[in-house]
Amino acid sequence: MLKIAVCIKQIPLIEEANFDAATKTIKRDGPNVISAFDLRAISLAVELKNRHGAETTVVTMGPPQARDALVDALAMGIDRAVHLEDRAFAGADTLATARALAIWLARGNFDLIMLGKYSLDAETGQVGPEIAELIGAAQITGARKLEIDGRKLRAERESDEGFEEIEAGMPAVITCAERIAQPVKVKPGASEEAKTKPILSVRAAELGADPKEFGLAGSPTWVQEVRVVTTPKTECKFIDSTDAERAAAEVVSALETIGALNPRVHNRRSIGSARRASNRNHDVWIVCETDLEGRVTRGTLELLSRGYELASRLGGALVAVGFDRAIAQHAGLLASFGADQVLIVEHPALVSYTPEAVAEAVAKLVLIHAPWGILIGATERGRDWGPRLAARLSLGLTGDAIGIELDSEHRMVALKPAFGGNIVAPIYSKTFPQMATVRPGVLELAAPSEAREAEIRIARPEVSPPKSRLIKAHSILDTTIVPLEGAEVVVGIGTGVGGPDGVAKAAAFARVLGAAICATRRVTDLGWVPRQLQVGLTGKSIDPRLYIAIGVRGAPNHTCGLKRADTIVVINNDADALIFERANIGLVADWDAILPALQDAFQRRLQ
Repeated sequence: MLKIAVCIKQIPLIEEANFDAATKTIKRDGPNVISAFDLRAISLAVELKNRHGAETTVVTMGPPQARDALVDALAMGIDRAVHLEDRAFAGADTLATARALAIWLARGNFDLIMLGKYSLDAETGQVGPEIAELIGAAQITGARKLEIDGRKLRAERESDEGFEEIEAGMPAVITCAERIAQPVKVKPGASEEAKTKPILSVRAAELGADPKEFGLAGSPTWVQEVRVVTTPKTECKFIDSTDAERAAAEVVSALETIGALNPRVHNRRSIGSARRASNRNHDVWIVCETDLEGRVTRGTLELLSRGYELASRLGGALVAVGFDRAIAQHAGLLASFGADQVLIVEHPALVSYTPEAVAEAVAKLVLIHAPWGILIGATERGRDWGPRLAARLSLGLTGDAIGIELDSEHRMVALKPAFGGNIVAPIYSKTFPQMATVRPGVLELAAPSEAREAEIRIARPEVSPPKSRLIKAHSILDTTIVPLEGAEVVVGIGTGVGGPDGVAKAAAFARVLGAAICATRRVTDLGWVPRQLQVGLTGKSIDPRLYIAIGVRGAPNHTCGLKRADTIVVINNDADALIFERANIGLVADWDAILPALQDAFQRRLQ
């Protein structure tokens, strides 16, 4: 019989976020819920149980009140519940959490271990890949479809450009995207019945490991402080939209006055022409990514730009690490953004991407070269293999950082957001090399130096046969529209546009402005816009100088991704829509009536 374990996390409601100033950890004594992505994992487990006759177990690690989450999971149809409950587990970071869970899970000989794609409180998805590495299992992160054929899995996993088809054998760790299953509807009476079911409590001593491996003591990362980020109040200037053409002209004039139509003036840092020599324990490694067309991503160039500054202060070299000989053709570009070396990692197992092969290959090179730090893009792929590398080498990893700094002792300080950006915490690491994944679009590009050259080096580490296989990658993004990452102007689409025809009109408007498009969660759930363009709590965060919201209601799930937008223009026919609370300029109007006039007004301004 198929054995399935589901790891869940009980998190505080975002609006109830509270912190312990002494321990620098989230207080969990208020209202708590099962993390939204974990609900999808529970749903999938119940679905597979009904389809394949599987035995299902739900596992959580947390304080006594986390038991409520286990009861809820039992009410949804899970068979057994296990609670890792001990003060020794308190304050655990992702690796210490993964370590405790992995020890218990390894004893259960599970075929499938499922988690949510990431946890919404700390916005991290590291625990799943770290568990996979610690127990030696295959992994599929961000799965949106899953099929089982005997001991083989076939899945579609989310990528930055669309999706990838993956094959893997069991045992495997699956992290579940929102679209993989609908939440379970609890049957009448199930909740009361679930309260009578036994829950196995597991103490730290029962795991058989050194207590120092768990909780704060076993955590390689630590929080220096917690900063609460307050969203500044905005006063919306409402423009009479009775006359569409006059209103459109007034919008453009108002944007001119506040400077929102002028491109940002970037005082870009310059890159020197001299090549720096490698210096053990002082080099900075930047992992390079390319898109499906083979182009180096903007996020890679952003990381190089910041890495150049770090390496200059540390007295080491900036090393661009790539996994395909084709990266050599981009050596000039990588050098122009600061790379002193381009390290090409070669092995037949790396020709087609798998997280197991990449993590193993990089781990072996890290042990040889001992860099000071490794920066990886917080992309779907970077989040896939980066945590696996960290677990393999027992390294601290800060996920989804929005800034990288150095302290007076030349330690990495990774700025980590949480609770939809309401909180930012500087994270330090006790281990070397220090690691972070960094969100694309949050670091400034440098001014490239065309005169620079980089040394090309090739490494061929031994790599084990991977446990999964990439079959095919698919792109579903519209390449005629500006990419969302780094876009200065963004057109936001809500359900108020009515459907795909409305989306097409909004996209045409964006093309006139040279803008990117994004959407709310409800729009992507309906399939009108690819999930890769979703902005908000379970999507991306953006920082445009101008954001134009069309038919957007303004739910906090979406607006938390707009915290860094400079100017917001809202078109909505509901004067009481929440989005107006975030707007600088508001039009209470039928978007379909006002948009053509607004498009013409912008077109005249651009000409």
